[in-house]
Amino acid sequence: MKKRRKADEQKADWRSMLRAIPIRNAAAQAEPLHDGTMRMVVPRRRPKFLVPPISWILRPSTSRTIILDRLGSHVWELCDDQRNVEQVVDAFAAAHQLTFHEARVAAGNYIRQLIERGALAISISDPSR
Repeated sequence: MKKRRKADEQKADWRSMLRAIPIRNAAAQAEPLHDGTMRMVVPRRRPKFLVPPISWILRPSTSRTIILDRLGSHVWELCDDQRNVEQVVDAFAAAHQLTFHEARVAAGNYIRQLIERGALAISISDPSR
C-alpha cells in the first residue's frame, strides 16, 4: 500500500514539474557564438559573509560565465517564459527526433543545470487554477 502511495506521489511530482514554466533570469546576458554554442554571463549575489574586514581582502567575481553546447543553447531558446516544461520537451523531441521520454531526460538535465547556475527560475502554477 505504501509503495502505491509513493508511486502516486511521484506521478504528481512529475505532472507538476511538467506544468512548471521556466523563466529566464532578466539579468543574464546570452551571446550566441558562431558554432551554435552560447556564452552566458549570469550575475552573482554578494555572499552574506562578505562584510568588512573580510571584504577588504576577498574580492569574489561578480558574475559567472556559462558556455552552453548546441543542445543547451536550443533548450535556452525554447525557454521563452511562455512555454511550460512539457512544451519545451515536446519541441526539443521534435527538433532532435527523440521520444518524449528521451527528450525529457536531456532537456530536464539542461533545465536543472541552468536553474542551479542561476540562468533560469521555475514558476510552478497552482493545479487548482
